[in-house]
Amino acid sequence: MMKKLTSDEKYKLGRQYKYGEDVERDDKQAVHWWRLAAEEGNAKAQRALGICYRLGEGVEQNHEQAVHWWRLAAEQGNADAQDNLGLAYL
Repeated sequence: MMKKLTSDEKYKLGRQYKYGEDVERDDKQAVHWWRLAAEEGNAKAQRALGICYRLGEGVEQNHEQAVHWWRLAAEQGNADAQDNLGLAYL
C-alpha cells in the first residue's frame, strides 16, 4: 500500500519537476503537483501555482488565476505571495 503524500511532499515534487532536480524538467508535472498541494491549502504551492499562471508556464497564462492563488497564499501570511499580489495590483 502506497503512503499518502502530504501537501508539503507534493509541493516538493512540483519543485523537482519545475527545476529538473533528479527528474526531467516538466512544467506541466510541476503544475500538477503544485495544484494538488495548493488545493490542500499549501501556501508555498499556491504561490508557485500563481507564478505559473502569471508566466504561462505549464498552464495557459491567466492573470486572474495568478491573483486567485496569490491571494490564498497571502491570506495565510506568505510574504512572497503578499509581494506578488501587491505587484499585481500595481
